[in-house]
Amino acid sequence: MKRIIFIIALFASISVSAQNIGEVFLTMPEDIIFGLEAAGKEKLVSNHDDTTGIVVDRGVLGKMERIAISDDFISLQTSEAGTIQIKLLPLINDSKIICVVKTVCAKMCDSQIQFYTTKWMPIPQGDLFPKKDKDWFIKADVDRNSQDFQNAYAALDMNPIVITLSAEDTSIAASYDIENYLTTDDYKKIKPYLIDSKKFVWDKLSYK
Repeated sequence: MKRIIFIIALFASISVSAQNIGEVFLTMPEDIIFGLEAAGKEKLVSNHDDTTGIVVDRGVLGKMERIAISDDFISLQTSEAGTIQIKLLPLINDSKIICVVKTVCAKMCDSQIQFYTTKWMPIPQGDLFPKKDKDWFIKADVDRNSQDFQNAYAALDMNPIVITLSAEDTSIAASYDIENYLTTDDYKKIKPYLIDSKKFVWDKLSYK
């Protein structure tokens, strides 16, 4: 816990409080979303009430579409296979940090999560969010010593986990996108042991 508080205090001290997603998005560096120029950023955060979608053309990098936006959240379709979600998270000292989730889908979908100060300085993930783990999705009452479970579990040699930031609150939902990776028989064997999703709650220090 002391380590968490130290990290929060260190990076919050160089954050700027009372910002909204528009202000943060306009200062976003290019390496977060490649090929997105200032005019495109302004368009993507304009008119929160537009329900038809906002589209920006990045030339050879393709088009981006705004999926959702609020004062502290934006979700974008960055390509046919990719999305990015950005959320402002409140801290215990009334400042904020940024959470960015990038998801890429091919045969299966997988997400990566990163944290930043509001000046876009990377914050080590550390204790802010747990390391992704396939065991999140195993039912609590499973007999892990049973041969049937061990045989089914052995097929889970990857962690394709989809992370979804909530637009309404600061929670995160995680789901295990393993079905298309496994053979039909392997998925049929493991499915009875799996839960659909896992929820993480932000307590202004870390996700629990």
